[in-house]
Amino acid sequence: MDKQKNIDWTYEAVNFLIGLYPIKKEKDFEVIYTRATNLIKKHAHAKAAAFVRMEDKLTVRKHANTSEHFLNRFNNATLVLTLLEKNQIVFDTDNAFPKEEGEEVVFIPLNESGFVGAVVLLIDEELKSDELLKFLDYALVGLKETAFIIQNYFLIEELTTRFNAILETIPQGIVFVDDMGKSGWVNSQAAEILDIPKERNHPVAIAEAMQQLRNTAANKEEIIQEGIRLFKTPGQKIHHWKWIFGNPITSVLSVSCVPTISENIKGRLWVFTDVTFQHLANEQLYELNTELAEKRRIADDQNKAKSDFLANMSHEIRTPMNGVIGMASLLTNTELSEEQIDYVETIRISGEALITIINDILDFSKIESGKIELENKPLYINNVIEETYDLLSVNANNKGLDLLYFIEPTVPLEIEGDITRLRQIMINLVSNGIKFTEKGEIQVNVKNLGLEDDDFYKLEFTVKDTGIGIPKEKYYRLFESFSQVDSSTTRKYGGTGLGLAISQRLITLMGGSIRVESEVGKGSSFIFHIKARAHKSVKKYNTININTEKVSIKNKKVLILDDNKTNLKILKAQCSIWGMNATTFEYFEDALTSIEKEDYDLVIIDMLMPVKDGIEVTNIIKELRKDLPVILFSSSGNHHLLSLKENTRLFEAILNKPTRHSQILKAIEEVLSKSTKWAPRIIDAVEEVAPSLPINILIAEDDSINQKLLKRVLEKMGYMADIAENGLEALKAMEEKRYHLIFMDVMMPEMDGFEATRIIVEQYPKNIRPIIITTTANALTDDREKAILAGMDDYISKPFKMQDVKDKLDKWKDEILAKVEQ
Repeated sequence: MDKQKNIDWTYEAVNFLIGLYPIKKEKDFEVIYTRATNLIKKHAHAKAAAFVRMEDKLTVRKHANTSEHFLNRFNNATLVLTLLEKNQIVFDTDNAFPKEEGEEVVFIPLNESGFVGAVVLLIDEELKSDELLKFLDYALVGLKETAFIIQNYFLIEELTTRFNAILETIPQGIVFVDDMGKSGWVNSQAAEILDIPKERNHPVAIAEAMQQLRNTAANKEEIIQEGIRLFKTPGQKIHHWKWIFGNPITSVLSVSCVPTISENIKGRLWVFTDVTFQHLANEQLYELNTELAEKRRIADDQNKAKSDFLANMSHEIRTPMNGVIGMASLLTNTELSEEQIDYVETIRISGEALITIINDILDFSKIESGKIELENKPLYINNVIEETYDLLSVNANNKGLDLLYFIEPTVPLEIEGDITRLRQIMINLVSNGIKFTEKGEIQVNVKNLGLEDDDFYKLEFTVKDTGIGIPKEKYYRLFESFSQVDSSTTRKYGGTGLGLAISQRLITLMGGSIRVESEVGKGSSFIFHIKARAHKSVKKYNTININTEKVSIKNKKVLILDDNKTNLKILKAQCSIWGMNATTFEYFEDALTSIEKEDYDLVIIDMLMPVKDGIEVTNIIKELRKDLPVILFSSSGNHHLLSLKENTRLFEAILNKPTRHSQILKAIEEVLSKSTKWAPRIIDAVEEVAPSLPINILIAEDDSINQKLLKRVLEKMGYMADIAENGLEALKAMEEKRYHLIFMDVMMPEMDGFEATRIIVEQYPKNIRPIIITTTANALTDDREKAILAGMDDYISKPFKMQDVKDKLDKWKDEILAKVEQ
């Protein structure tokens, strides 16, 4: 108690708080720890003191102490946390801490702004009193402020450490200089770039180093001008500012400069990024692109020159060929002897063969040069096949071949695609089949392989023949350009060897592929698939409209007689689709026996069969059942049909193969409705149409043979036409006479057809402007599109046939008559 009498605790408290004031100004929080610990020991008259901090729930860190022996007692983190939770000054009455007799431990908790710790004192037990507690309460206020300062300094050091680690890790050079020129710093990368020690972080040294760096740049003047602009306006920033060094270039820096503004600090942050590799790569890429662009330009010029050359050659070849084929066609309509007819037909066939070869070569050139683009318009698959058969039926009939097709019911009726190119593929494959088949049939099958992504159907087409077949070891040559299976094939059958190559490339453009299956002596199957979207609402092929109001054919019994098993199979399936009950026979004896037993509504019979032909069998049928209607299919050509005039009484309808399914259906409906017979009428392609379409026609054509040809074709139809040698003469002729129709050639001297058409469109109102149909022999340019853009109304490609001209007159008849009435 004597010690207590000699201590003025109020005086000690004041001196402790005064003594803390200079300690709080220290920048090093470890120094603050030590000095504050010594100060509290002194004024608390303690034997020892320690300053501890909880780093986590398991770790007590001793920051300062006055006695290592005393400090080592604080290893129990759980005990420290327990005392901290009491949040008050505690005397160790429970002897929780190891101590000597006559000693007392005082625990002063500190929990201030994130700081969790305590000050622990070792005092003489005699000093324990209420006066000491008052001192400790005053001291606690100062210690809390000290803990707050320590925590802030700790956080600053932590942020600084992180910030410095980031600065030293990033590959960019970082420089900061304040606007007052009082402070600045650089990271290691910037120090290396500026060639200054990292420790010389003062604005003058940094400014001098940056000036020196700028002055060594190859684009110094550009940097100076950009710097003037940068510092002219406060707050101005710049990014991707190139500082280039060396000639040739050795290094390139991408510089960014942005203002950094806070309440107390204003300055600029500079970022230097080494982009040497990217810059050099971009320079090389630019040079390469420039070189490639030049090569592309040269290649485009060469391709254009090739295209123009091919187009001109096409025009020069097709123009005289148009005269040859056209005049030969006109000649066949004159009185000729059989020998002359044979000569003329040879000329016509040879001319058309030559045009086919030219078309193949030009098409192949278009595909190879990437000049071909596919249309995407609605089309009917059955129309493509039927139109193909229409074009090739003469060749097939001459060889006695059946042209058959079957479209499975699940196939979409209408798809979107390029009807011209799809028909070209079909013509190539079917004509090949006809060429290499001496007897039997050509059959086209179409089926749906399923719906793929984006509503695209995968459609499979199979073109099967019963021809000579192909050895497997020679499959690889089929789709090569200018190649056939072997040289003997070329000598015997002719051709360019381009048809399959062209077809393969077109099929690829349609998203598909093609393959072949063949057996020597038994025929070949060319199988290809394309991807196509169904047009509008999906309608299947078996939903072809049947006119049930006129006559119901559902459940009608039909007998079909044909020696061709494939045709029987197809006709039976088609009749089933239409709702009819079909029974098929390959031999006439079996068919006649069935007719005697069954009550059939209709008989469909083939003309050409072994033992007895269709006429002979039908005579027997009429003896058995006079009222049983018979439809005859003939693949022997129109001339044979004409020779059947005396036998037409036997048949309710005569259909020439290949026959469209829609024609078969119409014939069945007509026959079952007991309407009048409708045997096909052979139409003369040049019958007169002038009485129904009295118009003035102008032919703008520079080639005298083609002038004569078109003029004679029109005269056959009853028209007189005027001639203009070029576009200028056509314009002059229009000033003197009103024309309702102009056949306009494209390539003419002085003024071509495109320019003449544009002038006509500009000068004449639409209601009195003539219908303009372009006639061109060009095959490589996009003639149809160019013609429409120029204002032309339609398009005929040379060489054209007489029927082509008549078709155009029929197509535009109403519009021409409307102009006549104006």
